[in-house]
Amino acid sequence: MDPIYFRRKPYNVIYKDFHTGELVKIKRRPPPKLHTMLPTDMVELKYKKNENWDTDSEVKIKHISYRAPNTLQLINDDNMTTFVSHSEVELLEEVAYRRGGKQDQENDNRYLRWP
Repeated sequence: MDPIYFRRKPYNVIYKDFHTGELVKIKRRPPPKLHTMLPTDMVELKYKKNENWDTDSEVKIKHISYRAPNTLQLINDDNMTTFVSHSEVELLEEVAYRRGGKQDQENDNRYLRWP
C-alpha cells in the first residue's frame, strides 16, 4: 500500500517572548506522516490507557491534525475522546476512502462503457 501523504506546507507561529515582551514569528513545518490510517478507520489500542480505554475495544479515529499527523484523536462508543500516538494503535479496518483503491479502478474506464 502506498503511503498517504498529508500536506507539509510550512505555517507561521506567533508568540510573545517571555523575557523581552516582543512578538516573535517563526515558521514550522509539520513532520512526515508515518502511518496509513485515516479518520473514520477502525483501530484497536495496543496498551490500556485507563478504565475507559481498554485494549480489547475497537475505537474509531475521529481526527488527524495536519500539524501533528502522527497523533490520532480516537472516539469510543460512549463519545469519549482521547489522543494517542500512531504506534499505540493497530489498524483493524480501513473505512475511509483512499485514492488508487478499488473504487478508483472501477471508474477508470467509465467513458468507454456504452450507455
